[in-house]
Amino acid sequence: MYGPVIQGKLVRLRPPRPDDAESMITWFEDLEVTRFIKLRHPPSIDFEKEFLDRMARDPDAIFWVVEHEGRTVSGDKSAWGKGLARELMQLRAAYAFTQLPLRKLKSGYLEGNEASARAQKAAGYKEVGRWTGDRFIDGKWHDHVLTELLRKDWERSHV
Repeated sequence: MYGPVIQGKLVRLRPPRPDDAESMITWFEDLEVTRFIKLRHPPSIDFEKEFLDRMARDPDAIFWVVEHEGRTVSGDKSAWGKGLARELMQLRAAYAFTQLPLRKLKSGYLEGNEASARAQKAAGYKEVGRWTGDRFIDGKWHDHVLTELLRKDWERSHV
């Protein structure tokens, strides 16, 4: 399902629009952008539209587009290193634990993706396991690091 609009200090989370698919496929033109995600090669516009449609119908996931300074930035390298992912993770957790009856949030990142590791840690996520040698990236096998944030831990840090 799509999440509601949430305004943070740095980012604005909003539901995707049909025209977002066109900008989303451009992110796949740069292997550095796709280095740590499952889909590395450019999808077709129809594939991206189908992905957005699947996300809209999935009752077990909440999907947002991330905006910064009025533009979509999820795959935009010019937005890297500004703390946007940290705030995104924090806003997502606050929404999940104040609006939904969830006990924990599950996430993860691929070993070597230090930006994702820092963003998740800053939002309170803890490593709970690894899938060893799960992904082949740039000639090397990388672990998939599994993380979670428990409601009780989030509540302790937000009292």
